[in-house]
Amino acid sequence: MNCLLCQQPFSQSLMLAELLHWQPLLTEKICSRCRQRLMPITTACPECGRTQKTSELCRDCQRWLEKQPRQQLHNHALFVYNELLQDFFKRYKSLGDYRLRGAFTTDCQRWLRQHPADLYVPIPTDATSYAKRGFNPVVGLYKDCVPLTFCLKKQPQKVKQAHKKRRARLRTPQLFYFAGEATILNYKKILLLDDIYTTGRTMRHAQACLKIAAPDCQVHTFTLAR
Repeated sequence: MNCLLCQQPFSQSLMLAELLHWQPLLTEKICSRCRQRLMPITTACPECGRTQKTSELCRDCQRWLEKQPRQQLHNHALFVYNELLQDFFKRYKSLGDYRLRGAFTTDCQRWLRQHPADLYVPIPTDATSYAKRGFNPVVGLYKDCVPLTFCLKKQPQKVKQAHKKRRARLRTPQLFYFAGEATILNYKKILLLDDIYTTGRTMRHAQACLKIAAPDCQVHTFTLAR
């Protein structure tokens, strides 16, 4: 098979634990050379998932939780948003190469199997972006990993979050509205899924939207990159 990132042919090496596991084998889509360029996050801030030397709250999260102590995300991110992932997201999101959606399916499946939730809610894209791109990049990343629950809609935006500076992102008003059946969320453990964690504003808006609809639900977050 060919690596989805560099298009070079490679063969998959299976670990003994995977061969003996009862679940279906995970098919690797990235070659070893590309994988060596990734930076897995092993020690991180327990709130935003930022890589760091300790597992204590980073300064940004300390300041945020002083103001909003009840709005905890406990985000987990798999990789540092480095040069390889910048190129990946440019090709996948900006250029609309939908073939790349499965590049990290194995990595996401492996983590999600070990940390199950009751419901998996993807961050939605707005109608304008969907019409231009033809797909929701978050749904593309996770649709083959877990069953998705679609209950959030995104408000139209004049300027995309990705095009805003940090201060403008943090000041962005509520981006979402609830468009599902609130009873399915009651007392459920929900995992919000997104592609990249930048300031956390998008995730906090989505979490707040779900908590208003179902105050008794528990909402944590997961992203491919941080």
